[in-house]
Amino acid sequence: MKRFLATALLLGCAVSTANAATSTLSFADLGTPTVNTGNINTATVFNIGDLVSTSGAGFFAGLPNQTFGAVSYNTTVGTSLSFSSTLFGTFTSTSITPFNGTTPGSISAFILGNYTAGTYAGGGGEVSGPASFTISWTQTPPSNGGISDSSTLSTPPAPPPPGVPEPASVVLGLTSIAGGVFFHLVRRRRSAKAAA
Repeated sequence: MKRFLATALLLGCAVSTANAATSTLSFADLGTPTVNTGNINTATVFNIGDLVSTSGAGFFAGLPNQTFGAVSYNTTVGTSLSFSSTLFGTFTSTSITPFNGTTPGSISAFILGNYTAGTYAGGGGEVSGPASFTISWTQTPPSNGGISDSSTLSTPPAPPPPGVPEPASVVLGLTSIAGGVFFHLVRRRRSAKAAA
């Protein structure tokens, strides 16, 4: 029992992280974005034509615009998005969650991942760690018109939008289930010993 409580406490501490100041970097698509089905609301593969950083805050403040070129991601493959430059560093996704896809001609994705700092140190020194990349897509007219997108990278990760489960909530839920199973097994074992 003591081991279980120590493990639960350790997991709780691991899930609780200090609120560090958020640094953000905005992006524009200067190319021609496309999707695999031609309709952003039914697509699974999204192609950013020419990803370019535009403005930053926090340790991204003053970062010169960075051109990353064509970048793609697949909503069914959580690790499919990655982009990098020497100054910026690298962002690599770990999960991709589409949201707001019920309005024709509009969809977004909340992408969690890891940011590894580059050589830029103008905004107080970049810090590697967890990050989020939120991208919004529009299509006018819906289903067959021109496509555009814009995005923002946040580190530490931005809070998930409504309808997207927060990673800490998922861990907390799984921990609760594991605790319930543990207590059920302990009670079952005690009942079996008492009956014997």
